[in-house]
Amino acid sequence: MPGTRPGMTSRGKSMLKKEDMVGVYRQLGEDAVNAAGEITYTNNERNSQIMYSPDGYVGVISAPANRKKVSGSDNRTDLNGATVEERAAAAAGLTCYAGHYELKDGSVFHHIEMALNPNLIGQTLIRRVHIDGADLTLSSVPDKDGNYRRIKWRRVPGK
Repeated sequence: MPGTRPGMTSRGKSMLKKEDMVGVYRQLGEDAVNAAGEITYTNNERNSQIMYSPDGYVGVISAPANRKKVSGSDNRTDLNGATVEERAAAAAGLTCYAGHYELKDGSVFHHIEMALNPNLIGQTLIRRVHIDGADLTLSSVPDKDGNYRRIKWRRVPGK
């Protein structure tokens, strides 16, 4: 982001606070960025939401847009009425986790307590934070080659 560093807010704050993060956000898009700062991949075809609570909890669900409906699951919150093939297709590309978060040094640490992917449980995901008004950008820590992933979110107005 021009003129700002990770961890900066649009109000010029350099220390992130929970109140800066609290809210519900919907994804605008995501990019893969190489070490030279060039976007190598863009995906704007997801239905995603991230929520940060005032008491330190985070929840994320991200699904490919336009997923097909499954059979046998009307009025159910699970997929147990669907066929094995339909369950696999419904879960493909789905990211879903929850836990608690903490802010430190311009980054948010997602401490995962439950997840669709059981391998994530007990892990911590670190995301660099940039806030500009209602927009939140979370970027992964660069890999050994300097590449990173960036997800852009917009806060949903309160009801």
